[in-house]
Amino acid sequence: MKILIILLIIIIGIVVVFKLIANEVTKKENLKLNVNNSVSNDDNVVNSEENIEWDEITEKGVNEELLLQNVNTKDLEKISTLLQSLSAEIAQKEKEDINFYLSAGWYKYTLDSQQFNEVINMGKDAIKPLYLIIYKSPNQGSYEYICAMALSKLVNFNDVIDSWSTSKEFLEMFNQKVISDREK
Repeated sequence: MKILIILLIIIIGIVVVFKLIANEVTKKENLKLNVNNSVSNDDNVVNSEENIEWDEITEKGVNEELLLQNVNTKDLEKISTLLQSLSAEIAQKEKEDINFYLSAGWYKYTLDSQQFNEVINMGKDAIKPLYLIIYKSPNQGSYEYICAMALSKLVNFNDVIDSWSTSKEFLEMFNQKVISDREK
């Protein structure tokens, strides 16, 4: 009985280590995919922050009150509903198919999904709601990452888009880009 328990613990340990390693590889693959897919010729892409006022972002931080005033709640609700449902679909697919979980399949699935593309098709109207979702979330899970993916597709900050790996990291770089571009 003890041998069975020890073998089970070893097997679980191996699976966990494998998943952690695969997750790191997937993050790196996703980052490469993100760079390759981030520059778009869509009409929905905002070529720089000059098309959108970012008075909410300052050197002292984010003015939350102003940000909340400038976010359309209907757009926010629509985006959050769409991308939460997409996140739930991905989580279900990951449970059902270990290969989907261990590969970058979720990334392509996201890009090809109706929900993600509906958000992208909202264009400028989606930018501040996406920003708010990432900013206010205490998490950095798949939902927030998908929101950051969408936001990165809607703005063309090439030096930001190619160098982030978490939603909070993206937001920090996004803020710095807005501030530095404003100073030019």
